[in-house]
Amino acid sequence: MAEYMKDTYHSVRDAALSGADRLGAGKLAKIAAGAPDILYTLTMLIRDGRVSKRSKFKLGIAAAYFALPLDNGLGALDDIYVALVALAEVMDDVGEDALCEYWPGEAADLMRFKALMDSFNEKAGAGAIRRLGRKLGIGVEVSFS
Repeated sequence: MAEYMKDTYHSVRDAALSGADRLGAGKLAKIAAGAPDILYTLTMLIRDGRVSKRSKFKLGIAAAYFALPLDNGLGALDDIYVALVALAEVMDDVGEDALCEYWPGEAADLMRFKALMDSFNEKAGAGAIRRLGRKLGIGVEVSFS
């Protein structure tokens, strides 16, 4: 079943990108293709037996947030951000090979997403909380795992 889903997804995605190229919107289409790629990857990882229950819970929350029809004015940007945070954390748990197995796009794009999310987390997430704790003279250990 998983192989059928993967083949079908790739077939539809490739046809859509090919059509967009013929219409002169190839670059824009590749950017727009990122959202379904993320949702597909979340879904497939949730179904994977190698992924821990804890990681599946994170992925499930991200997939639910992604799928909810609520809009806060940011459009899909916040959905993509939440999903990428979950994927970045899960990559640390399951390894990049398992994640790349389900990523329909280029593996290099996924690695760039991971590096971006790690950098952002260090600057504005857990890293910022640790730095604040050091300035206040208290030891703060932050983990979202």
